[in-house]
Amino acid sequence: MNIGENLARLRKDKQISVYKLSQLSDVSINYIRRVEKGESVPSIEILTALLSPLGMRLSEFFNEESEKSNILYPSPCEAELVRLYRQLNKEQAGVLLNLAKLLAQK
Repeated sequence: MNIGENLARLRKDKQISVYKLSQLSDVSINYIRRVEKGESVPSIEILTALLSPLGMRLSEFFNEESEKSNILYPSPCEAELVRLYRQLNKEQAGVLLNLAKLLAQK
């Protein structure tokens, strides 16, 4: 697994610039660029800080391509919903949950 390439792909998929990721994670722009180019290997703490604004946990990042991820998330849409949900604050998450419950009743 190439951590830098996967991080860059995930960041681009989420349409988040290196600058914005730096602001959200409190990790320098230069360091993020070095990680994405494969010039640096981030610590667990820094990788966690980088993944959090992208809505992903370490376990998901390292198991993304595995069969286990297909069991946890039967479709890409469900995986995306979970990632987005994790980026919400408590109040926003409650609103989203209530909306989903209302939609499920129909």
